[in-house]
Amino acid sequence: MPSLTILDPRAAPRIAVTPYTLSADASGPGLRVGLMSNMFFDASKLLSAVGEALVDVLDSPVVTLYEFPNASLIAPPEMIAEIAANNDVAVTAMGHCGSCTSSATRDAVNLARAGVPVCALITEKFTEAGGFVARSVGMPDVPRVQLPHPVAGTGEARIAEIARLVAPAIVASWQTRVARAA
Repeated sequence: MPSLTILDPRAAPRIAVTPYTLSADASGPGLRVGLMSNMFFDASKLLSAVGEALVDVLDSPVVTLYEFPNASLIAPPEMIAEIAANNDVAVTAMGHCGSCTSSATRDAVNLARAGVPVCALITEKFTEAGGFVARSVGMPDVPRVQLPHPVAGTGEARIAEIARLVAPAIVASWQTRVARAA
C-alpha cells in the first residue's frame, strides 16, 4: 500500500541564516574593486560603465572585470576565491531576468561568505526575486542595488547614465553594515 508523507509548511528552514555584517572603508586611495559579470546581455558593458563611474567617485580605485560566461549558473568556487583574494569589495551583475537574477544574487552571497563586501545589481522588475533568492540561500540582507528596467539593449549612453546614477548607492552598500534579525 502506498504511503503518504505530509510536510509541515511551518517547519524551520533547512538553510541557516547568516547575517550580512561586512563593510569597507571606501574613502582611501587604491580600493580594489572586483566587478563580476554573469555575461547576461550587456552585463559586462554595465559593469565597465560602473567601473568608470567609480573612478569618478572614489580615490584612485583599481577596478578589475571578471566574466563568467553563463548567466544562469553561479560562478565556480575557484573564481569566487580569486575575486576574494584580489579585491577589497565587489559588485555582481546583472539581475535582469529570473535566472540571471539568481546567479547575480547567489554570486554576491558567495563573495560575502568569502569575506568580501559586495552588492548585486538587480533591475526593478526583479528586485523581489533577488530578495527571494537571497533568503533561500540564507543571506537575506546581502546588499542589492536596484537598477531601472530594462538596462540590456538600451545602448551604451543609457547604460553609462545608469552606471553614474547607481555608483553612489554601490559605494554606500559597501560602507553600510547590515545586520537585521532574519
